[in-house]
Amino acid sequence: MQFRVEHAYEGVTFPEYETIHFDEAFNAALCEATKLGREVLKLERTPERIVRHTRIEPAREIPGPVAKLLGGKRFSYVEELEYEIGKGRGRWRTIPNIMPEKIDSRGTLELVATPNGVKRVVAGDIKVSVFGIGGIIEKFVVNDVEKSYEAAAEFTRRYLRERAKG
Repeated sequence: MQFRVEHAYEGVTFPEYETIHFDEAFNAALCEATKLGREVLKLERTPERIVRHTRIEPAREIPGPVAKLLGGKRFSYVEELEYEIGKGRGRWRTIPNIMPEKIDSRGTLELVATPNGVKRVVAGDIKVSVFGIGGIIEKFVVNDVEKSYEAAAEFTRRYLRERAKG
């Protein structure tokens, strides 16, 4: 199941937003505000790219069929991201803690300068190969991803307003 989420941020330049987007203190505050547990497993920065692997644990209500698959475990995933600094392009994939061989989730991150600021575009494809309930899981995950990015956008806009007040 494919998805695409776009959010515009005004009053910030591309280089400023790129720096904020990958700032660890900002990301920790963002995850706390959006009720996501977060642990950085790997972080490599060069002048050309960022490679970041992060374990994320959402604190969310899970539908019955998905909860049954978890067997009492908390759902988490590792996001692996490789991003080209200054070019606004990245590729990501996630590896869930349950059935990683049956769930494939990957996509792109794009940061685009606009006349008034920056647009962040996250696109991806989530495929769940579980007979009978794969589609239910895909819909749950896509819905959760969309809600998560909307909450992240609201937090980011508040953060940018506070930063501008300075």
